[in-house]
Amino acid sequence: MVYAVLTSLSLVCLAAGLTLLATSLGLSKRARRYHNGMQALLRLGGRGLEPLEIPPAAWQVLQAAGWGHLQLTGDWFGQPVNSEWGARSSPTRPSSKKSLPLVIRLNSGEDVILTVALTHSAVRGEGRMFADQLARVFILLLEAALRTRTEAISLALAERARLTLYLQHDMRNLAQWVGWVCADFSDCPDPESLLAAGQRLQRNAPLAQERAQKLIASLGNSPANESPSEIDLGEAIERAAHLAGVEVRLHGEAKAWIAQALLARALDNLFSNLAPNWRDPAVPKPVLQLGATTSPTSATPMAVLHFFSPWPESVAPITAEKLFEPFASGRPGGLGLGLYQARKSLREAGGDLTARCEAQGLMFLLRIPSTKPH
Repeated sequence: MVYAVLTSLSLVCLAAGLTLLATSLGLSKRARRYHNGMQALLRLGGRGLEPLEIPPAAWQVLQAAGWGHLQLTGDWFGQPVNSEWGARSSPTRPSSKKSLPLVIRLNSGEDVILTVALTHSAVRGEGRMFADQLARVFILLLEAALRTRTEAISLALAERARLTLYLQHDMRNLAQWVGWVCADFSDCPDPESLLAAGQRLQRNAPLAQERAQKLIASLGNSPANESPSEIDLGEAIERAAHLAGVEVRLHGEAKAWIAQALLARALDNLFSNLAPNWRDPAVPKPVLQLGATTSPTSATPMAVLHFFSPWPESVAPITAEKLFEPFASGRPGGLGLGLYQARKSLREAGGDLTARCEAQGLMFLLRIPSTKPH
């Protein structure tokens, strides 16, 4: 009898051991399958797929983990999304347990709202546990791609808005020049003054044509980033002043290391804003002092330009805080962008534009890198 008991106990232990072995082998197999599926999903993340390309690319991995149905619904930039992979589960009897779908809602602002629904055949168990982990990784991949895509679009839209803001004021500057030329010719009382106006137009026309061509190119495409180069600052200042229809007295000389487009935009915006103050024949020609300096706070040598601009009689003095604030114009009909864009362009080049309010007007100081950074 003892022998029979021992034999039975041995068989029980053997059966338990075989069961544990089979369970271990099964878990090991599922773990390897889980590991391979995880590696496959991670490789998908490195392929740079668009968000809507990820579900079909990941479906085979998810299906191998036991997911029977994947549905993606929602709104993608105004377009409805309703895609599904696999087969919907057949209705079950009310008494049977049914696996609830895993539902995740993703959104990025108001433009993208997506709902992911995954259905698995198993309600619980290690197979469902592994499958859930894979599904979570899939959701993270989808969410990361979604964020990357929408953030790139937002940055592109912001850059386009910035360029549009610049172009709007560039077009206004060019239109002001056309208006000034028309007024110059309309005010000619005799042939001599008409000839003088024609000579001024002849001198300024090439520069205005260059600005117009760049403006047309920018309206069609985003302008390419222009590399900085050495520029004769005195010559650039005189060209910008002539285009604005004013004559200036320039003392000193200096070189600037800056992209030509940035310098032209800064000077055009600055002089077009101040030209109405200076075109009055009774007002003395503005005196601009040009030189160079080394700031103790910067290792980069700077070219400096400073000058004084009186307050126009028809405009109330603007407060110092409002000088460079966008859309805070001190002139009737002004956009309030000229000084803002002039300062922004110089700061983008590593320089700066400041102004100090005085009783009779504004004292401006421009700082522009004068040498190539080492």
